Amino acid sequence: MSVDLLTISYYTRGRFPQIRSTILDVYADVYADDIRSDPFFSMERFEERLEGHTSAAGWGCAVAEVGDEVAGFTYGFTARDDEATFKLCENMLRQEWRKRGISQLMHEELMGHRQERKSQLLVRRERPRLRAMYEAWGYEHVGEKLPFPDSPLYDVMVLDLAQSAV
Repeated sequence: MSVDLLTISYYTRGRFPQIRSTILDVYADVYADDIRSDPFFSMERFEERLEGHTSAAGWGCAVAEVGDEVAGFTYGFTARDDEATFKLCENMLRQEWRKRGISQLMHEELMGHRQERKSQLLVRRERPRLRAMYEAWGYEHVGEKLPFPDSPLYDVMVLDLAQSAV
């Protein structure tokens, strides 16, 4: 299937109910192995995190579809403790749609709606290729974080949105 049939739609918190099941379906697909092997990645735990994320101010989500198939989504929210920071929480793309530039297009659509000065994301330590992709988009490694007692260790990465817009 050709990527020229790609559409990316932007959703705010008020429209979350329309895409909730889409987000859960993509998560279940992308994280299938982790769901089976690590309780932190279970559907129940993801739904808890999703509920917390969508209750935050400034929540936004970009959903990519190729034809009538959902390829993936990316979402985040305005940081509760720093309104100048957008917390990019999830950037998921189904396996068959990877390496086609769709993830970056979803990211660009999402960032195009942001007013914050910077974007921050966490990337799992054991995913160096993913970290390299974010670095290619302009993100810089600034530290590490264990966001939950039972979560894996993540690298913290930050993108200056003012600079990336030029």
